[in-house]
This record gives sequence, C-alpha cells and structure tokens, in this order.
Amino acid sequence: MKKTITIALLTAAVIGATSFFSSCSNKNDDDWIVDGWPDPVTIDLSKVFTNGTPKEVDSMTIQTNEKGLVTSIETKDEMVSFKYNNTKTRAIVVPNVFMKVERNGDTTIYRMYLNNNGFVRSCMIEQKENTKEDTWYFAYNDNDQLTNIIHSADDYKKFTLTYKDSNISEIETKTIVSQTTTRKKDTCKVAYTSDTTPAPIVNKGNIMLFNTTFGIDIGAMKYAYYAGLLGKATKNLPVQLIDKSGNKNTFTWIVNSNGFPTAMTSGSHQYKFVW
Repeated sequence: MKKTITIALLTAAVIGATSFFSSCSNKNDDDWIVDGWPDPVTIDLSKVFTNGTPKEVDSMTIQTNEKGLVTSIETKDEMVSFKYNNTKTRAIVVPNVFMKVERNGDTTIYRMYLNNNGFVRSCMIEQKENTKEDTWYFAYNDNDQLTNIIHSADDYKKFTLTYKDSNISEIETKTIVSQTTTRKKDTCKVAYTSDTTPAPIVNKGNIMLFNTTFGIDIGAMKYAYYAGLLGKATKNLPVQLIDKSGNKNTFTWIVNSNGFPTAMTSGSHQYKFVW
C-alpha cells in the first residue's frame, strides 16, 4: 500500500510540475522559472576521486563513458549498470539516476534522487514480486562526507558517523526490528594508526570499503559510491576497526610508489586495486 501511494504521489507531482512549466512558459516567465528552482544537479567524479577513478576495486571492474560518468560495474556475481536522467535537470520528483543490479537472473532497480551537490539523498528500491517499502536516506556534512545513513525496509536501521580531522572516528548503529522489539544499539571505533602502522596512510585513491573497514552494510549501494554518488572519502585509510568490546579487526595496506593502494589484507581475504 505504501508503495502504491508513493508512486501515485510521484505521478501527481510530475503532472503538476508539467502543468506548472506549461503555464509559466505561456506567460513568458522563463527567467522566473530559472530563479525559482534549485540549481541544476551535476555529477562530477573528480570531486570524489580527486586523483582519478580506480579501474578495479577488489572484484569490481569499473567502466566510464566519454563524459567521465560510470556506466557499469561488473563483479564475479553481479552486473551493475547506470542510467542518468539528464544530470543537469531541475526535476525534483523524477529520479536523477537509475542503477540496475542483475544477479542470477534477478533484477533490482535503484531510483536515486540527488541533492544539489550531486550526491544521493534518497533511493527507492524496486524488485519484482517485492511490494515492501525499501528506501535509503543519506545526509552529509559541510565537507560532503556521509554523516547519517538510514535504511527503511523489513527493519529500520540508522548509521551515525562521527568525524575527526576528516576521518570517520566512530560509527553508531541503531536497529529497530519491529514496533514491539527493543531498539538495538552498537558502536565501533576506527583507528588510522597502530603499532605496525605508526603514521597515517593518505587515502590518495579515495577508497571506501564500507562494510569491511567501517562495519557499515549498505548492500548494493556500495556501487553508488564508486559512481561518485555517495559523498567523499576519509582523509586516511583505516587500519583498525574496534568493536565495543575492544576486539580489533586489522587492515594491512600496500601502496605503490605513487601512493595508491594496490592491495589490502583483512583476515584471510586480500583486496586488490588497479589504477
């Protein structure tokens, strides 16, 4: 029911917006229209990947077009494609970006709405034969880094990210399974130096491994980051994730002569990066 109402409201809004533009155009008030709507949304990967977009991140192979926009990301299990709905549109209720994720014959569509800086503010997920609400919401600080992530699906989950010197220092996770279930809360901290890594490693490649290094499970939305749509990276590469009991998960990075990471080891798994 929620999904039907949402689609109906979006349809009505689009019709209303079309009528509005038509009536204003008849009055030759084009200048007023330009001044009255938000600035056009522009997606600029160079704001996120300041030293160039990676070609491969772990199992992800990233393809860009002549405009510098990511068109596809391919992994061992999934094929991800992006469609941009006029990246300079002034539309408010029409998605700016469509992300399609195909896996084992199943297709999931992610309808992304961007803020004025070109980053996702909300995303509605549609999957065949799934009528449940599945929505992501994102908020950013003045440095265009993620501060809040909310996932409203079968349960309600909220991540709150605290920063220190442009690095995520703490992540708080709150989960509500249902109205009758007590809210669960978890907190972990992130370290950027350790006994084996006494000096911080500059995140020159702007790598963000949300689930692995920060304990933030955003599912397929991780692909949106590598399309330049989920804000900016941390200043340094994390070397430890510490849970509330003090247990440490250590990350060992290898960087090349240009300062870009080529590999990272976490437990028994090694992530590889190609530039």
